[in-house]
Amino acid sequence: MPGSVRVARLFGIDVRIHVSWLLIFFLVVISLADTIYPASFPAWSRQKTFIVAAVTAFFFFASVLAHELAHSLVARRFRMSVSSITLFLLGGVANLTREPPSARAEFFMAAAGPATSVAIGVIGVAVAQLAETSLHEAPWLQTVGAVAGYLGPINLLLAVFNLIPGFPLDGGRVLRSIIWSISGDRVRATRIAARGGQLIAGLILLLAGGLVFGLFGEREVTTGLWYGLIAYFLYNAASSTLQQERLSSVVGTVRVGQLMTTDFRTTTTGMTVGSLIRDLVLPLNLRAIPVIVGDRMAGLVTIGDLRKVEQDQWATTPIDAIMTPASDLPAVSPDDNLTVALERFAGTELPLLPVMRGPTLVGLSRPRGASLSDTAAGAPIARGLAGIPRFGRRLRMMVRVGIRFRADRR
Repeated sequence: MPGSVRVARLFGIDVRIHVSWLLIFFLVVISLADTIYPASFPAWSRQKTFIVAAVTAFFFFASVLAHELAHSLVARRFRMSVSSITLFLLGGVANLTREPPSARAEFFMAAAGPATSVAIGVIGVAVAQLAETSLHEAPWLQTVGAVAGYLGPINLLLAVFNLIPGFPLDGGRVLRSIIWSISGDRVRATRIAARGGQLIAGLILLLAGGLVFGLFGEREVTTGLWYGLIAYFLYNAASSTLQQERLSSVVGTVRVGQLMTTDFRTTTTGMTVGSLIRDLVLPLNLRAIPVIVGDRMAGLVTIGDLRKVEQDQWATTPIDAIMTPASDLPAVSPDDNLTVALERFAGTELPLLPVMRGPTLVGLSRPRGASLSDTAAGAPIARGLAGIPRFGRRLRMMVRVGIRFRADRR
């Protein structure tokens, strides 16, 4: 997600924080320190209240991270790669490189998050109750009970909200998996779940309006606006899913080989960074060059790899010391469906995908930037569409490819 930074790596998965997360973290701390804790613990000093509020907010977002980690670890159990987990304004999201391969995988992956939240919630409630009954023996348990007393109920509420049967909420994914399993039609199941997501978004928006205009009693403008933001996010995500499914039907029969370029420049191991920049990168404005040894692909050198080398080391650094080995590259076959290329491309920041037939490089696929079919030798490899979420980039890629393919068939 653009605007996010990596802060940790857990179980081989990057954990990233979006800039919008800072706002929600601040709001949670202020809410706890100004309203919730002063009402429950009036004897606490202002300093202690803010410290406990900050600690509680930290553990709350740790529980959100645990929720997303549960999704991710189950996804990997079903051979789905997870590129990262991002915490942002409305919670967290696990970035999968492809859709679940089966209804069973979808069900268990979707259910893992709420199940984790329920477990954390039950533990939190139990710890809060235990702390309250033992308070006379250890007064410091009041602080523990305060933190647990917030984390327990909030995680239970998080689980309940996520189980609402509307895509892209976990409940919507569970609904999709059930319909998919019964009907055998993933596309139909997705459409039903996404329509459910739009309906849920509409109901939340009505609730938001009622709160803002005081239809349920006292006006609650801040809460109403917050619900409105959630409704907006859900509706957009559900609508994007519907559009993606429609476009998938257009590109579903397109093969990578129909759109790849076979006219490209290569280099070989042993060439120095300086020579590569002088002979290929600068004259041709290339941003990625395959490295070939014999008739096999050894790796890929990108402009990002070259930027990591200091200029005074260009003449002595071989490109095979900085390239991404072929074994670590996501690759596709000319016979692969275009959606396979898009899914594999979603989990990488590479500007192109190698198209392989066995160990031999036969073409390059460039789903990011311009249409796949207009790559030419020496043409600059476009940067990603900065500022647009992955699902938006994928949607725009599919639009370009789908329109072009339809035009070519006429």
